[in-house]
Amino acid sequence: MKFANILFQQKTGNDNDVLTYAIPEDMPISEGHNVTVPLRNRPSYGIVWELHNNKPEFKTMNIKEINYEQPLLTKDQIKLAKWMSEYYFCSPAKILKLFVPDRVLKNKPFRMGEAQEEQIIRSRTKELTKDQENAIETVTTSQKNKFLIHGVTGSGKTEIYTQLAQKYIDQNKQVLILVPEISLTPQIIEYFEKAIGIKAAVIHSKISEGQRCKNWLRIHKNEAKLIIGSRSAAFAPIQDPGLIIMDEEHENSYKQDNAPRYSVHKVLDKMLELNPKLKVVFGSATPSIEATELLKDTTIRINDRIGTSTLPDIEVVDLRDEFKKKNFSIFSDRLKEEITQALKNKQQIILFLNRRGAASSVVCRDCGHIEKCKACETTLTFHKTTLQRESLICHHCGKIATPPSTCPNCQGVNIRYLGIGTQRIEQEIHKDFPEARTLRADKDTTSGKYDFEKIYKAFKNHEADILIGTQMIAKGLHLPKVHLVGVVLADIGLNIPDFRASERNFQLMTQVAGRAGRSKDKGKVIIQSYNPEHQALISTKEQNYDNFFNYERTQRKILNNPPFSRLAKILIEDKSQSKAKETAENLEKQLWQIARQTNTTEQMEINYYPAYLSRLRNKYRFIVLIKSKDPAISPHNLLEKLNKEDIIATNIKIDIDPIQIT
Repeated sequence: MKFANILFQQKTGNDNDVLTYAIPEDMPISEGHNVTVPLRNRPSYGIVWELHNNKPEFKTMNIKEINYEQPLLTKDQIKLAKWMSEYYFCSPAKILKLFVPDRVLKNKPFRMGEAQEEQIIRSRTKELTKDQENAIETVTTSQKNKFLIHGVTGSGKTEIYTQLAQKYIDQNKQVLILVPEISLTPQIIEYFEKAIGIKAAVIHSKISEGQRCKNWLRIHKNEAKLIIGSRSAAFAPIQDPGLIIMDEEHENSYKQDNAPRYSVHKVLDKMLELNPKLKVVFGSATPSIEATELLKDTTIRINDRIGTSTLPDIEVVDLRDEFKKKNFSIFSDRLKEEITQALKNKQQIILFLNRRGAASSVVCRDCGHIEKCKACETTLTFHKTTLQRESLICHHCGKIATPPSTCPNCQGVNIRYLGIGTQRIEQEIHKDFPEARTLRADKDTTSGKYDFEKIYKAFKNHEADILIGTQMIAKGLHLPKVHLVGVVLADIGLNIPDFRASERNFQLMTQVAGRAGRSKDKGKVIIQSYNPEHQALISTKEQNYDNFFNYERTQRKILNNPPFSRLAKILIEDKSQSKAKETAENLEKQLWQIARQTNTTEQMEINYYPAYLSRLRNKYRFIVLIKSKDPAISPHNLLEKLNKEDIIATNIKIDIDPIQIT
């Protein structure tokens, strides 16, 4: 008699969420099949995780039925899911939720959403440059299967992606396009559908459950050849994959920050290992240091923009000089001049700030008291219009407070709103340029399903002169009428104590600068900063990625940071500060003891310290960081030998290959 280990999405009381059932004779069952089985005297749904002939010592019940003729997961997907469970120290049940929608697993009917049968009118095939032709030929003919397309902003990377996708779809293969932000998907979907002439199956969190399930089943049945989505689309049920494209590969959103804390880069590496015939293409104007180093032998460089457009002129304004001139406005004289000229010429403007709200802090000028979140001990941000009333909002836990009229510490009345946010910029524009039409794109204005798409289309149709926004407007948007980009304050995030802070700033500045001058007119970028001599800003101004990469690579090499090492972060949270610290100390001692037992003390660095946000949502936070100084040696060698109670403890979170170490 044969047996099957069945994996459930819910807890079963078993450590690995797997229970064993007998397979009735003549039942044609395979790994990955969705089955109905009895569990606690009621029918339940699960995935066949493993098949075997090992009769358990206990009495087994029979599998009742197979719910879909075709397995929901391929053998490669099951191998990938098992690897993820082990690599990321996460239960298989949580991993399964990534791969199969709940309604599909439970065989429940779902609302399909509105039928969309619109005819797609295919756009004319664009003529390629020599660089674009070379990129396509290299990817399609090379024996290697992993590439980095490093092209400046506006160099036509998306057209390379579409023509690569067309080639693999013509071979009846399925193609997956990954984008970092849901906000980018509307224009990407439109571009690909018109270029290839077929409907895309879209997978991301903002679509309805019914539409998600419908698209999932289209992919599973191999009816959808073009799949577009954000991070979670990496687990779409692709039956015959030919090509995966990961656009803007440097973006942090490709790393999930809650369990399972997976990195799409690592997941794609494993997929290539399981299916060497698959081709994976990473693309970026500002590739991550890791990708540039690890893919230096298969990097395709494109250094020129398409057509007659050229890279914009970038100017860095020292805000210290503005202060000396007694210019206390949030706009420098140069930025005001350029805004005035652009408006006069009927050109569009983007004003960027990596912070929403109207002010970053509320301070008493008498005693220096700053209003902080009682649950997180972080500064509350003043919002003037977000909630139709003046409010203080914690951007970490979401708590809302009323701005004080008097200081709660000294009862003084000299309350001052310091700092700037997107709302404040909007107010200042209305004051200084009352004739200018403005739109604002941040989390407050794009919380609805189609909000960002509406803002993007309105701005593209020149229904507004100035678009004010945060990170979501910095990436991938093609807005040919934008002449001027103004970075209101480039220093936000520069001084966070994290080894990737400088890299993130350079990438963000370069990406937002790339929105300017994407037509025949040369664009202009004004970056305002109190720290214009910072390497990230110097390299942005010079538009010199290689200089920045060489500088940053040298720093990483000296300090032995990735890609020259491997990291694992353990986050400890507790309502008691002393208990959180004690747990961190004990874990550090345990890990050093394991390192001594495994003779790896020379290869490891293990330290504990308070988190940058030392208190969040009423919990104190400490970090234990493991650094393997040899990339060939994994921190898993230590973590796997930790006490199991520590690994599964609810107040301990293990993050493999963390994006942030603070």
